[in-house]
Amino acid sequence: MMLKVAGRCAVPALLALAACNDNSPTAPQSFDPPGTFQSALFQAGGAGVGGVSVTPQAIPEGYFTAAIKVRLHGARPNTVYTVQRAPEIGRALGSDGSCQRAMGLSPWSSGDPAAPSFVTFTQPGSTTPFTLMSNASGDATLDFTFSAPTVSTGTQFDVMFRVLDDLVAPTSVFLSGCFTVTVL
Repeated sequence: MMLKVAGRCAVPALLALAACNDNSPTAPQSFDPPGTFQSALFQAGGAGVGGVSVTPQAIPEGYFTAAIKVRLHGARPNTVYTVQRAPEIGRALGSDGSCQRAMGLSPWSSGDPAAPSFVTFTQPGSTTPFTLMSNASGDATLDFTFSAPTVSTGTQFDVMFRVLDDLVAPTSVFLSGCFTVTVL
């Protein structure tokens, strides 16, 4: 069963969110956070919600640079969350709107060349992850810029985001739907 929430797909199963697809570069004016490509974030097994947006920026060097915004509402209070993504670049079906990588499906399954389902965003020049901390009400905000010199202008790729409280044994996980980004 698939349920639409505020124009976005939500499904009961944890990773079945990847089956949802909204390739529209536009969304309602009230979407939080605003951006070119957007998806709602839903807390698996919880009442929290949020959103993520990716706004590619054209740069003279001709590779992927984007402003990324993450918002959480109703998350666990006073908790540090880490931001991850499952981009589908460099394999077949990279922009079909299905997010096979996040679900561990071919061409991203264990029978294919090794790649983690989700990759943690790290701060430029370090191994320190991008994190956000929820306040006493469970709200959190993070805005950062991400660049990938190996992804050239014109590339389209599917991506799914995950925001979690612990990289080893998470107890609070937010997942986005699958959406397709175009590199400017």
